[in-house]
Amino acid sequence: MKRSMRLWTSASCAALALVFPAFAQEEDGSELRQSTVTVTGSLIAGTPEDAALPVDVLTAGELKLEGSPSITELIRNLGVSSGVDGQTNQFSSNGLEGTSNVNLRGLGAARTLVLINGRRQTYHPYAIGEQAQLFIDTNMIPSAAVGRIEVLKDGAAAIYGSDAIAGVVNFITRSDLDGFEIGGDFSQFDGTDGDYNLNAAYGLQGNNWNWVTSVGYNYRNEVPLLEKDWGILPYAENPVGGWSSLSNPGRYVALGITGGAIGAIGALDTEAGCDDVGGFINAADNNRCYFNFTQYDNLVEEEERYQIFSEFNRTFENGMDLHLEALYGYSDVPSWKTSPSYPPQELATQVVPASNPGFQQYMMDNPGDFPAGTLAALYIGRSFGWGGFPGTDYGPQEGYRNYKSYRLAGDVSGQFTNGINYDAALSWSTTEGERSTNDTYIAGFTAALNGYGVCVDPITGNDPATGTQPWTAGYTGTLAAGAGGCEWYNPFSNAIPANGITGQANPTYVPGLENTATLANWMTDGVGTVVTTDLLVLDASISGMSGVQASGGEIGWALGMQVRREGYEVDPNELSDLTVNPGPGGTGPFSFLAGTTPADEDQTIYAIFGELQVPLYDNIDMQVAMRYEDYGGDVGSTFDPKVAVKWQANDNLALRGSAQTSFRGPTLNQLSGQVTTLQFVAPASAFKAIDQFGNAELSPESAFSFNLGAIYDNQNGFTASVDYYNFDFSDPIIVEDQASIVNAAIAAVTAGDAEAGILSRITFEGGDPFGFTTRPGDNIARVQTNVVNGPDIQTSGIDLRAEQAWDMGQAALTVGGDMTYIIEYDVDDFDIEGVAIPGGDRVGQFNRSNFSRSLPQWKANLFANYAIGNHNFRGVMRHIDSYDDERGDLTGNGTSEIDSQTTFDLFYTWQSEWDLDIGLSVVNVTDEDPPFAQFDLNYDPYTHNPFGRTFKISVTKRFGGGQ
Repeated sequence: MKRSMRLWTSASCAALALVFPAFAQEEDGSELRQSTVTVTGSLIAGTPEDAALPVDVLTAGELKLEGSPSITELIRNLGVSSGVDGQTNQFSSNGLEGTSNVNLRGLGAARTLVLINGRRQTYHPYAIGEQAQLFIDTNMIPSAAVGRIEVLKDGAAAIYGSDAIAGVVNFITRSDLDGFEIGGDFSQFDGTDGDYNLNAAYGLQGNNWNWVTSVGYNYRNEVPLLEKDWGILPYAENPVGGWSSLSNPGRYVALGITGGAIGAIGALDTEAGCDDVGGFINAADNNRCYFNFTQYDNLVEEEERYQIFSEFNRTFENGMDLHLEALYGYSDVPSWKTSPSYPPQELATQVVPASNPGFQQYMMDNPGDFPAGTLAALYIGRSFGWGGFPGTDYGPQEGYRNYKSYRLAGDVSGQFTNGINYDAALSWSTTEGERSTNDTYIAGFTAALNGYGVCVDPITGNDPATGTQPWTAGYTGTLAAGAGGCEWYNPFSNAIPANGITGQANPTYVPGLENTATLANWMTDGVGTVVTTDLLVLDASISGMSGVQASGGEIGWALGMQVRREGYEVDPNELSDLTVNPGPGGTGPFSFLAGTTPADEDQTIYAIFGELQVPLYDNIDMQVAMRYEDYGGDVGSTFDPKVAVKWQANDNLALRGSAQTSFRGPTLNQLSGQVTTLQFVAPASAFKAIDQFGNAELSPESAFSFNLGAIYDNQNGFTASVDYYNFDFSDPIIVEDQASIVNAAIAAVTAGDAEAGILSRITFEGGDPFGFTTRPGDNIARVQTNVVNGPDIQTSGIDLRAEQAWDMGQAALTVGGDMTYIIEYDVDDFDIEGVAIPGGDRVGQFNRSNFSRSLPQWKANLFANYAIGNHNFRGVMRHIDSYDDERGDLTGNGTSEIDSQTTFDLFYTWQSEWDLDIGLSVVNVTDEDPPFAQFDLNYDPYTHNPFGRTFKISVTKRFGGGQ
């Protein structure tokens, strides 16, 4: 209620500020008008770009002038977009390779509502890993089907309900094609064999009906990170650029008889063969062998995608309009490349007996490395590293991701005899995702170290004949180590034939001691799930003119209702199902990736809403909207009002403002379940498993926002707009920062506080927080984070757009630009296990240590366009401001700044009289590398384009009578 009162007070003040000056204006009947359509953000016919709402409209024709960018490229180039996933690999997409999303204002992809023809689409089944946010995968929308895109840069919960906190992006499909259209494009940059897109569309136009079908095919070639000279850097230049202290070759603790029991009798920090296989010996960390895992990764994964969209429209004799649409999309990442193995999270079981042939050979070749009396050694390292994974011919490990999306929607609209308009719609959509990532079995690895690889059950280590582990006391079976089909796993460098990347031979390799492909494939398996989301929505609304006259004209109105049923189902494979295979520690049978539990959840949301369009005066229009939405259960309900006002001050100038509250309930994935993400834990100098748990006690998140703006048109080719936005965000649903938890835990360990509650969030090797080797935290195995209601956020900024067009007879010249400047992004302090976590202003930061994304203070695009006859020439300059890595200087180069970047793009389009269009593009003409960032990929993938100079050619041919 306090928020509602605050809204109405603010909105009333805004309205009065706009109304009072109006009495001094002359009534000349001249206004900034365009063709009347139903604009995103309203249920009543209005005008897109000059409405009371800040809406940007991007048409297919306008996009063609910039080389017909992919939807991912288009979204990343928007000034209002920050921290977008989807362009490159696993370290930026969080397991979401092959997808794309929209993140307006940097508030999170889940807080931007994405619509297709004004109707909702189901979520992608997998959430953004470190944020637990579900989103709409825009890659499933075929670009050939898109007629225009409307971007509402304002909260819109009063009209659309939950998720529309930061704004709305509405993809509106084309329905006017008459004939056949086919097209394609090919693009290439240094390091790739090229990407290509093929599309076709066919349209039929009848007297009172039309049918348009569009199909698309997209293919992206794999691009190894090694193809970029900045992709893999030496440790000294970027210690967090893919370097891990858990290597193979690794390090050892010698075990023998001490004090009458087996215990540590010595340590070997660096195996002698580290540099022989190409490893890096880190003098700053006890000369340990460090491994670079990103050399096995791709900058771009191979992707293949199919999309089909079809729509049918008919107007009946009684004036009723029927709209039907169907969508199918399939996206496949068939061979997802990753490190040869992941760092194990529990090392206590990795004991190598002295009878291991590789161990015996090593001690013979290096007699001084292990002390006399060594019976075994604790191996501290990963299963495969510098030598690659034997199961893929000594290359990376491989997994896969694929997604299928279906959508059916229909609506009827028209007008009753009394002049009231009606609209009723039913839509259904579902997306099924499947992904599999290989990891090493805990028990299988232990069995192989003891010579029982391949011949026992890798999940339990048991001999199938006895149900017991053959290397333990009391075993009565017939299996023998290294005999009769049992294989030894050799962790030493003498098992590695050559460096897996360079192919350089290992001089210490001993033939016969290598780990076979059979053993490697037996030791590993896919941690996999199939996750399905579905959405069924019933919409109905009526609208019309009230017959009530305000000073400026008749008041328009709309009323509506909506029922949404959301479904979310998680089906882990048998190996990943914790109810079937809990593993030795309850996190599953694998050494790095945790399993998950099955889930089948649904929720139904009910809403009613209304809207008024009030022409207060001839030059002042006001929109009033409100919505009541009920989630039921513990989430509860909300009432969200909105007020928007536009004042046509004179022929040239219009002012607009809006204020509203917004609401978003927790999604089903946030209320329960467990997922594991891969994140770098600095004190351990390695990627660690971050276990993320849902929370049934979550409260809804809400926001109060307002927008003030102006539109100027000098009626002689110059147009401009400026908007100030402000969001006050309460109880945002976030995932706790693992970095904050780790730092607080290290502080407790340093202080000797064994009772600190924060230590319960960390799994330490051996279970001892104080059992670190050289520094607190180097014994961290995994970290627990929870989905919680986080600290309040206050953000504000300014959007600017300007354009000047000159009509030159046979030619036309246009110059313009847009800019978004973020004034603030203040995050309050918050609490984790009684530890105060400081907030602060996150504008101008990389934000790798917290739950926010990169937030450069400003981004700008400038363009010049020259059209003459059938030819169009366009140049674009794009600038991204510099920003700082809030973690400080991790490289020792004296700075933590991520430099600004300015790039130039050139486009040429020829629209011939033969219905043939040809486009030529050069993106990043000067071939600028992305600015360096302290990140695994050595740049910020949420902000910058890593591809360098990119050439693209596109061709479109139309047949028949249509456009």
